[in-house]
Amino acid sequence: MTIFGNRDSGQTQRATGQNTTRGPMAGVLPSIEPVDPPATPTRGFGAPDTRRVVLRIHGDDNILVGSAEGRENAVQIARDMVRHIEAAAGSGEWPQIDERFVRPGAIVSIDVQRAE
Repeated sequence: MTIFGNRDSGQTQRATGQNTTRGPMAGVLPSIEPVDPPATPTRGFGAPDTRRVVLRIHGDDNILVGSAEGRENAVQIARDMVRHIEAAAGSGEWPQIDERFVRPGAIVSIDVQRAE
């Protein structure tokens, strides 16, 4: 038996749902399970892939650093932010991010997230 039915027995089924079986399988309809439609992606083909870069600070505080189209552009923003933080920390200063000066030890991570 194949996924298309048993071709050797002459069993066929028309689109109308009528059983046109001939031979020993006459009168027996195969059970047909309903098929769920494929899941639609949350982002359609050609839709913009906007990402945001967020600086997470200890205490569940977040600072939006920037946003960009595509993952690679957002990762570049995140890498630039890492260099900015390291340069400030290397000179003994706290980096200024947006309108805040952030203690380097308080930084938990820099996240690249899909914008929603």
